[in-house]
Amino acid sequence: MKLHYFLPLALTAALAAQAETPPPLFDGVEGGEELTPDTALGRTVASGGALHGGVGMKCMACHGLDDAGAGLGDMPGLAGQPADYLVEQLEAFMSGARFSPIMVPIATQLTDKERMAVADYYASVAPKLSKFDHEAPTDLVQRGGALAASGSDRVTACSQCHGGGDTSGAAIPRLKGQSAQYIADQLVAWREGDRANGPLGVMEQIAKSLTPEEIKAVALYYQQTPPDTQ
Repeated sequence: MKLHYFLPLALTAALAAQAETPPPLFDGVEGGEELTPDTALGRTVASGGALHGGVGMKCMACHGLDDAGAGLGDMPGLAGQPADYLVEQLEAFMSGARFSPIMVPIATQLTDKERMAVADYYASVAPKLSKFDHEAPTDLVQRGGALAASGSDRVTACSQCHGGGDTSGAAIPRLKGQSAQYIADQLVAWREGDRANGPLGVMEQIAKSLTPEEIKAVALYYQQTPPDTQ
């Protein structure tokens, strides 16, 4: 099918565009002050010390803190995610490209400096396995692993972009060790049009090409796979 051949080209173009565009993180200016990475401020924000909202803005309540930064329940783990990616997601919640009754007001109330600082803080935390299902069907996990590594005649391999380790500075999220439910929920959101951010609409096309069983398989595979550490 044409989609199988189009997606690698689209992915390559998307990554090239990101490489040619100066990274948005820490380039902004707020009140005449140049924004720079500040993990100390970021940890303060994550702990509930944002200028607006205070304890009601505790990132750690859902996403953990320090060595517990894997995410609680089915919330996404933020530890070790690229800072640029985290900033982009906060901006997506602000713009309406992503929706969450919890995240929209939080992203909106954070200052530019706080958004960048908290992203840099979580990027500095070593990632860990979110959860591990000891009763997960082995055949389903293996099927998800095959899709992630090699793709199929309908979709390109997840590992082409989400290979883990060095992503060449691109704003691409880590999937290894992430909650299966969270990954599946995001794929369904892209498939149903409830999430619209991402380069060239690549994720929407991939999600629409995956069957419900394939979504479950690839999500479970990534949940069961320990994240890379550097």
